[in-house]
Amino acid sequence: MLAKIQEYFQIPPFAGADLIHHVEEKDDVRIIYKVTTADGQCFAVRILSNSYTTREDLVGQARLCEMFSHAGLGVPKRLYKEDTLPYMTLSWKGQEAFAVVEEWMSGRELEHLNINLIGQAGEWLGKMHHISAKTNIPFSSESPWSMFGSNDELAQDAHTLKVALQKSEANRTLYEELYALYEKKRAKLKKCWSHLPRGAVQGDFSLNNLLVNDDGNLCSVIDFHLAGADVFVGHFAGEGAFLSYAAERMDDDSEKMGDIYFNAFMAGYKKNRQFSHQEQSILTDLIGLRRAFACYQVDDVLHKIEIRDIQEVNAELEKMLFYMKKQPNI
Repeated sequence: MLAKIQEYFQIPPFAGADLIHHVEEKDDVRIIYKVTTADGQCFAVRILSNSYTTREDLVGQARLCEMFSHAGLGVPKRLYKEDTLPYMTLSWKGQEAFAVVEEWMSGRELEHLNINLIGQAGEWLGKMHHISAKTNIPFSSESPWSMFGSNDELAQDAHTLKVALQKSEANRTLYEELYALYEKKRAKLKKCWSHLPRGAVQGDFSLNNLLVNDDGNLCSVIDFHLAGADVFVGHFAGEGAFLSYAAERMDDDSEKMGDIYFNAFMAGYKKNRQFSHQEQSILTDLIGLRRAFACYQVDDVLHKIEIRDIQEVNAELEKMLFYMKKQPNI
């Protein structure tokens, strides 16, 4: 298969290939090779098969990478087949799959965040949003953080948890108060959502996609396979809440330190893009929703319901209510 990909993209013969990543589930296959050509070039070969990536998305991903790269950001450019297509269609165990080839980016993956790096991540995200706002790159998919669209993962997770709570012995007063707040905040956001600035976004600022150089500074952002369209402030809130409060960091894991990290992320972002008054007015609600109904938070509560640890379920509900009621200093 690698030989076919090499021939399709007219790359010099491969001198070596290392398997970097291999996840194969029923409806989602992701395989990544680092290949080295005979003349010393390095590329990432990505093979994917899933139900959510379309040809239009692959074209959008390539255009987005090229646009960011031309603006001076360290993102991988993708190769094209004779300047026409940035992907190859192939078959993987009887299913349609795609292969893309992109530059191999230097740097090492992050294991822990520090206050300087999260500020730099905010700067990069702000610059990406600023650039995307100027160019329309069509995607058939939305980012994983998107709300009120055809694949609102937050709403799906919230509904799944609500059904499980209603069948459990959890404190009814707690979860009814939680969901009353949830509905109130979502209704407020829905009124203005379609009027907010939006564009193409990378969609996955996880630590393994943020690369640092020998000096410990952010030098590359990789993996655009979840890129899509999104409201900028919604994407900012999702990425910022995850990196600040949930990702591994060098400092302690206290709520106070999480606030410090989030404010550093926001300060970095605002160096390259300012929020409108309307965006700023809904940011607190977005952060509360993102933290309370994060997929890992919901999964944790569902697990405790499953093992009937109702005391811990109620403790988690109180934590979620705290996130929803909190008024951060932003």
